[in-house]
Amino acid sequence: MRATRIFFCFVWALLACLGVTSCGEQDLFNKDLYRYYVRTNYPVDTLEADHPWTLLSRYSLSVFADVSDNSISEVRIFTAHPQDNASAVMVAQADISKGGRATLTFDVAQTQGTMYAVLVARSGKYYVLPFSPTQASISFSSADTREYTSLPEPKLQTFTYLFETSFPTAEDFDYNDVVLRITREVPQQNILQLRVTLAAVGCYKKVAGAIRLPGISYEDVDHVEIEEGKAFVEDYPQMLTKLDVNGPLGRARNGEAVICLFEDAHYALNNTPDESDVIAYIPYNTDLFPDGETAANVDEQTRTYNIFLKVGVNVQGLLLADLDPFVIEDYSQINFEVHTYKYKFSEVMWEYLGDDKQAYDDYLAWALAIPSGTFRYPIEKVPLGTYHNGELYGAYGQKGHSFGEWGRNYRMALDWWLHPNSALVF
Repeated sequence: MRATRIFFCFVWALLACLGVTSCGEQDLFNKDLYRYYVRTNYPVDTLEADHPWTLLSRYSLSVFADVSDNSISEVRIFTAHPQDNASAVMVAQADISKGGRATLTFDVAQTQGTMYAVLVARSGKYYVLPFSPTQASISFSSADTREYTSLPEPKLQTFTYLFETSFPTAEDFDYNDVVLRITREVPQQNILQLRVTLAAVGCYKKVAGAIRLPGISYEDVDHVEIEEGKAFVEDYPQMLTKLDVNGPLGRARNGEAVICLFEDAHYALNNTPDESDVIAYIPYNTDLFPDGETAANVDEQTRTYNIFLKVGVNVQGLLLADLDPFVIEDYSQINFEVHTYKYKFSEVMWEYLGDDKQAYDDYLAWALAIPSGTFRYPIEKVPLGTYHNGELYGAYGQKGHSFGEWGRNYRMALDWWLHPNSALVF
């Protein structure tokens, strides 16, 4: 009992320090103490300081369309054979003509095996060629090229983003506090289309959501249209405290463009406050057996953003993996942003890190990008995966394919996200 009391006194003292450092008085903040607290409470007991917290690899491929068909118009890159495998998704595409060459850059899972390039002809023919993602170039004069007269409509690459909204403190790390699924397409050189699905909200407080477009300035954007005709949040009954902007386009502190998704994730997923405009901050779509009062299951919500860039701005180079989706939550009456590890200290809309921008560098990811549009996230209060004293547990705790093993060593268990415990995921 005495040890427990001492530990809680330590935690409260630490949290008090966190509140101070958020206000800029970092001379009272002990970075090592904070790091010890967070890492001690993380589900994986041994972590690498250089963990990149990514499941993706980026490749570039040069394609030579050396076929005799004069009607060649496009090349597409797929993760699997687009006819034989229903899970095949298109990760890149480019215009090309007979005898032409195109270079395509794409991001795929580190577990990616054989991929397929497809030449599309206006004649209705398709030329399919397998290749390894590590190849620098391919030629369709290869004997491995196969000809088809029809292929299914391509499915677009989609990532699932998982957010833990307790930053900078440590909670359950079930990574289901906000779950977003995002698809990117470039129908024209100066049009970026983002299809965003809010799949789940597993936290108990107000959380906002947005997407920064790195490298695209606010002035580069002409306007933004929402295909569904209305935003995630319409006629919000409370004060705006996190995304105080009119419309879907916002400006980052560094001048870059931000797509503002929702001021309140709970309201966006289930906009039915009571007669006093009280919003129910309960978990949505994270409980297998909800009672409707302490947890509920509701329809997912999707919005499609068509972002029109000004003449001369080419958005082709902004890939799905380059986007910076983030959520905004409050701690100690200060708005903190939760980003994937790549952008962890970006401070896009709010300045909350104080003078030392690396003060909260705990080497941990509070948000993850999963290279799948159908990823099954953990149910409420079940950790994504734990690894303590040699024991594995959690939604992704299968030995040899576990989140915990990947957390300990990012060169191992790269396929953990493909091996859920079906009883512990939604």
